[in-house]
Amino acid sequence: MSLATSFSMFFLSFAPLWVSILFLDIKSIVEKQTGIMTEKYSILAILILSIISLIILMLSFNKKNMNGAQEYIIDSVEEEKAISAEYLLSYILPLFAFDFTVWHQVVLFLVFFFVLAFLCIRHNYFSVNILLELLGYRFYRCSLQNEDGVIVSKVIISKEWLLNRKTEKIRIHPINNEYSTDIQKWK
Repeated sequence: MSLATSFSMFFLSFAPLWVSILFLDIKSIVEKQTGIMTEKYSILAILILSIISLIILMLSFNKKNMNGAQEYIIDSVEEEKAISAEYLLSYILPLFAFDFTVWHQVVLFLVFFFVLAFLCIRHNYFSVNILLELLGYRFYRCSLQNEDGVIVSKVIISKEWLLNRKTEKIRIHPINNEYSTDIQKWK
């Protein structure tokens, strides 16, 4: 996975926080009307990074992107349902401790955020992306068999309903060692 895709996935996984910050900054601008440079820069940065990250993400999840795709037979499949709630509780809620209308609090947040981003990207850690769920993707834990009969375990991110696809062939594109996206199913 490219550095741009990794950062885009990481950045967009914080979508609930970005929406909350946008709300707080807009509220602050409406109420204060002076001394609002922090809020203006924050809104601009969030909107620009969100648009760029969304474009990169959509290009990465494009079904025409066949680079590195592999064919497997689905041996077993189970939908991951609690993964988003766990992510919200573990990563997003603690970040509300920062006051995003005060510049030094924003700087502290950015230090924390970019250290976390560096560590996640360096270790090829893929965080759950709630935006993907809103776009209709589901997360499935699958045991897959390759053409040599070797069983591998992957989490597949797919818009397809995979629960009733056991023993069918599927072509997947790796995101990292654990996560993949489906390219297409073959009957």
